[in-house]
Amino acid sequence: MKRVFGVAVLMCVFAWPAHADVTVKMTTTGPAMGPGRAGGRGAGTSEIPTTYYIKGGKARIDMVMAGREMSTILDPATHQMISLNPETKEAIIYDLAKLGEQMQQSVQMGDVKVSMTPTGETKQLLGRTCTGYMLSVTMPMSMGGRGGDMGSMTVTLGGPVWIAKDAPGTTDFAAFYKAAAESGFFSFGGRGGRGNPGMQERGMAAMYKAFSEAGGIPYEQEMQVKMEGAPSMPPTVTKVTSVSTDPIPVDTFQIPAGYTKKIQ
Repeated sequence: MKRVFGVAVLMCVFAWPAHADVTVKMTTTGPAMGPGRAGGRGAGTSEIPTTYYIKGGKARIDMVMAGREMSTILDPATHQMISLNPETKEAIIYDLAKLGEQMQQSVQMGDVKVSMTPTGETKQLLGRTCTGYMLSVTMPMSMGGRGGDMGSMTVTLGGPVWIAKDAPGTTDFAAFYKAAAESGFFSFGGRGGRGNPGMQERGMAAMYKAFSEAGGIPYEQEMQVKMEGAPSMPPTVTKVTSVSTDPIPVDTFQIPAGYTKKIQ
């Protein structure tokens, strides 16, 4: 099963303050998704730089995986996720309502349980004092969906998280993910998500809701996925490298000129 690194974004129409501009840059380090990954720190690891842009209820995620640039635009007004491929100059437009129905047919999720327990520890990251938490998300799963039962299992994910409660952009960051998580519509940006439809979307929604309720931005997070009856996967570590509240150009959230549009 392929691992999805650090990119999980919830979609739905929701209220949003018009002044919100937040840019968060981060790097996720974890097990390589294949041999010979450029930028990896070792034979078995890879590093994925990612930038989140949040403005006026829209979001964009830029990432570099295995040397390839990928971008995802999230548009709540049209209920769409747009995947941009700069190599082919294609913009693939996904109907998230349809995608959600397909996920439900593939994997049925039980009640998701989430806990984020303060550890009492603090850590200095990017010049700010971050509060330590231990995150745990438990997800019962039934494989095969409505078409038939292929067995069930329990999946857990989590690990230590360090929250910067006084970081710039905290209010807008928290408002975005809280409103999105409560909307109940979650999807993955980038490659890999379509290979595991429904696998982690509700768990990730619960995770980001917990982050927003903590009142800050996760500056560092270790994430490990454990599947019942299977060996534990190596953890990934995501670290924020910068946060900015500078204005973001509107065209950041538009399909670039010259791209071919494809509707899925």
